[in-house]
Amino acid sequence: MLEAAAKILQATRAKDWRLSFVPFIIGCVYFWLWWFQISLSVSSLLLFVFSFVTTFGFAALGYFINEFFDKATDAKAGKVNKLAFLPAKYQLMIFLGCVAATFLPWLWLPSNRTTVILFGVEIGLFLIYSLPFPRLKQVPLISGFIDSGYAYVVPLLLSVHTYSLFANSNHKPMIIFLSAAVFFIGFRNITIHHVNDIFKDIRSRSVTLPQIIGANATNYLVTILLLEEIFLVIAWTMVIALQQPLFWLWLLIFSVALVFRYRFVAKDFRLQFISIEPVRHLTDPIYQYVFPAFTLLLAISFDYKWLVLVPFHIALLITEPMRKKAVEVARSKSVTYKYVIIGAVRATVIVPAGVVVNYTIYFGFLLVGVNLRKENTDAISFIKRKLNRQ
Repeated sequence: MLEAAAKILQATRAKDWRLSFVPFIIGCVYFWLWWFQISLSVSSLLLFVFSFVTTFGFAALGYFINEFFDKATDAKAGKVNKLAFLPAKYQLMIFLGCVAATFLPWLWLPSNRTTVILFGVEIGLFLIYSLPFPRLKQVPLISGFIDSGYAYVVPLLLSVHTYSLFANSNHKPMIIFLSAAVFFIGFRNITIHHVNDIFKDIRSRSVTLPQIIGANATNYLVTILLLEEIFLVIAWTMVIALQQPLFWLWLLIFSVALVFRYRFVAKDFRLQFISIEPVRHLTDPIYQYVFPAFTLLLAISFDYKWLVLVPFHIALLITEPMRKKAVEVARSKSVTYKYVIIGAVRATVIVPAGVVVNYTIYFGFLLVGVNLRKENTDAISFIKRKLNRQ
């Protein structure tokens, strides 16, 4: 069973998508739990589990379809297509496994006509992108729009729509800026992918946007996409924070993380080479690690029982190399690294943890009929006052 799962993950290039966008979508799921005020129950836990399974299913299915129809072009380009090395019966088994993971959860997950439309759009984008005809993957610019759509925007919309159905609540006001932001995130990442594969694409006669517009224009494009996504994430944060003041904390954390990331990756940074320098991935670790950690803490601050997701989060969304790297950095004698770690821990653990503890205490006192806000006091002072009266 585990060996079969490993083959599926390998053949569908799980390393590419397991950390590139799945953690961000799961981070959004944590956010929906908080935003829609969904408490832990058997049904809400099943909602989370099945939505996680279908997220992996969609990602694996998309990559399977892409790999399956890329065999010829990959051979010309000298790329390794792991699917091509598997016998047909194993390819069929992997395909059926991806389909099952994608569709079976929807026998239980809440759905309506909009869900069916989003499903159709997602599968349709998979096919028109990869099929020999029309194979829009090889049409510059349009391919970027399609890739951003099926990898980021549609999964996001399907996710928020599913959770809003479960909570019987509206989601429109707070999804506009985030949808636009993830589009730019997706377009930036596919542009970077095309830059990385430019020589292989030339060998396979696949024309991509960086080839057409040239190096200078590609550098400016990556810069614009990066700035646009940052602006839109901040705009989305402010829209949410105006309704839920606790979310101002995310603006602080996002800003601090950006500063530390910039200092870390932008040493001797030159704008004319941004598309090949580490700064092109300035925001990615924030979406992959910081955002999910923060939104999980938000969910826990609403209902402490969501602590049950912490082992899952650590096991599946934080890779072993990342854990080892964190230990190496922590042991480093470099003052800069230590300040980065200290700042990151403060921003993503200590401050949010303090919020979680404070809210847990506050709601705990509410359960026994005491509103600390109305009493205008803290827990310790309240207890001391009661003891002194006795």
